[in-house]
Amino acid sequence: MVTAWRRRDTGHEMPLPLSKLHHPSAQHLVDSGIEVLHVDSSHALTQAAGYLKYNRARDYGRAVFFRGQTRLHPTLGPSLLRGIKDPQAAFNRRALLKDFLTAVDQHKAAPLRAVSPDCREALLQHYGIHTTWLDVVDNVWVALWFACHHARVAPWPNGYLHFEKRVPRMGGGPEYCYVLLVESAYFTPVPDQPGRYRNDTSETIDLRVAVPSQFVRPHAQHGVLVRRLSKKRGLPHLDFFPLVAGVIRVTLEDALDWLGSATTLTSHSLFPPAFYDYGYRGLLAHVEPADRTLGSIHRVQP
Repeated sequence: MVTAWRRRDTGHEMPLPLSKLHHPSAQHLVDSGIEVLHVDSSHALTQAAGYLKYNRARDYGRAVFFRGQTRLHPTLGPSLLRGIKDPQAAFNRRALLKDFLTAVDQHKAAPLRAVSPDCREALLQHYGIHTTWLDVVDNVWVALWFACHHARVAPWPNGYLHFEKRVPRMGGGPEYCYVLLVESAYFTPVPDQPGRYRNDTSETIDLRVAVPSQFVRPHAQHGVLVRRLSKKRGLPHLDFFPLVAGVIRVTLEDALDWLGSATTLTSHSLFPPAFYDYGYRGLLAHVEPADRTLGSIHRVQP
């Protein structure tokens, strides 16, 4: 049996909660210095996903969401602060984002009028703007879909985005998909703000509740946004990896087989075109940052 560990931001080494789960079609391994649960069956994937959802809610009052990745990284930063280590640089970027959001509010952008001001940053992150939030989903199969596709984004200011399905290399070594199980506040609602939850260390916005369905994309993806907070100042951390309660690994070949060819798990369904997604159409017409640091509203291409 492999005893694997993941280094927390405290400098200490602690076992991940998923290490307590045992399944005949799963094996605990170390990948890139991080403990992973490698699963060989779709049933093991489902059980692993549900195991932490149940245990973290029961024992700690936190929800667990999913994030699919094509690679496993030692850090997990929000798009606005990714790669930044200097506190002053982080402050400058947050100030830049704040000015942009203030300008959006002052112009009373039509597509955002039905969205609470406190939830607009999270929604804009979901559509491509760089913010202090991290995209996750509340559906393990949607997360696995993201892990099976490479996201290709054209340079600013166009922001053209499309997804290429990964294809196993012939004769090469095994390729993997990773599903991160990310825990965050969910049972401590913020008063008078449906869909928003917060505790001392994390914050969550469930876009399925906080945003009307004229924004089709977050509802199609079961989209949720999370961020890790500093206990001292309540500001977003530069690294969200300590929110990761477990990592599931699947071979690319197995993942593609399990997903099959369902039309509900295609880029057309998960990223509905602006013709169907009225909120997205409005964002394309009315919301666009002038500074490339903040990215842009993605123009999704087939």
